[in-house]
Amino acid sequence: MSTANGKIADSLTVISPDLWPELRDIFKRDWPAHLVAYHTIENFIDWHRRDPTIKNLTCYSLNGEWRKDGTYLMVDRYQVFPYTLSSTNDILERALNLLNWDHGFKISGFLERHRSAVISVFEAKGLRKVFESCTPLYYLSCKQARELKNTIPEGFTLKQLGPEDSTKADAVWPYRHQGSLFLLQRLAAWNINTGLYKNNGDLIAWCYRLQNGALGALQVDAQHLKRGYGTMVVIDMAQRLADMNQDCFAFVSSDNIPSTKMFEKLGFLQIDIAYWLRTYPTVPFEWNDSCE
Repeated sequence: MSTANGKIADSLTVISPDLWPELRDIFKRDWPAHLVAYHTIENFIDWHRRDPTIKNLTCYSLNGEWRKDGTYLMVDRYQVFPYTLSSTNDILERALNLLNWDHGFKISGFLERHRSAVISVFEAKGLRKVFESCTPLYYLSCKQARELKNTIPEGFTLKQLGPEDSTKADAVWPYRHQGSLFLLQRLAAWNINTGLYKNNGDLIAWCYRLQNGALGALQVDAQHLKRGYGTMVVIDMAQRLADMNQDCFAFVSSDNIPSTKMFEKLGFLQIDIAYWLRTYPTVPFEWNDSCE
C-alpha cells in the first residue's frame, strides 16, 4: 500500500520461526552488548521447538527488513520484547507504533538506549501507564560463575522447581499481575530454574529464568530473610548456566539495595540499564492464567 506522497506505507511483517536462528545470530557481535536480544530469541526458539502450536507468540519486523539492523518486536501474550541495532530509534519507533495496543502491553526489559522510542509511541497514542520501573542490568561471565563457591547448609537441598511451586511464588511476587501465574508456570516448565528446599519439602527461596534470559522472580520466603538463601539460588543458577556455556545476567530494581549489594558481592558488573513499562488496555480486556 502506498501513501499519498507515493511512498510505500510501513507494515509489520512476521518473521517466521524458521528464521529465528538467523535473527538470533545477528546479536553475537560485540558480546555481551546484545546478550538480551540474543537470549530473547534463543528462548523463543526453544519454546517454539517445545510447542510448535504455541499461541499468542509472534515476532515482527518493520517491512521485513530485519536483516539490515536487527530490529524486531517479539510479542508473547501481553509482553513485548523490542530491540534494534540501529544507531537511531526511528525504525523501532515506527514498528512499535503499528502494534495494536488495545489490550495493553508490558514492554519488558527494553534497554535505556531504546527508551525514547517506547515513550514516544506511548505519548503519541495517549496511553495510560500502569507502572514503569528501572532495573540496572548486572552481568557475570560463565568463567566467573565457575569460580563461585556455594555452600548449602545441612537439611537443605537445591533442585528444579515443581509445577505447584509457582502458585506460592506468584502469591508473594511483588510484580504479581493478571496472567502472571501462567507466566511463572510456563517458566518453571520450560526454562531452567532453582528452588532451595528444606528436607521436609518446604520451599525457602527460588529463582526463575525469564524469557529474555535474565534471572527473575528471585525471592526468599519472608520467614527466612537475611540468611544468605538468595545468594545460594543465584550461585546455583549462574553455575548451571555456566555448565551450558552461557553467561548470567539479571535485572535488579534500582531501589532494591540488598539485591544490588548481593549481586555486586558475587562479582556481577552493571553493564546497562533496562526498563519495564505496562500500559492499561484501551478497551475492556484481561489476560487470564491460561494459554488462551
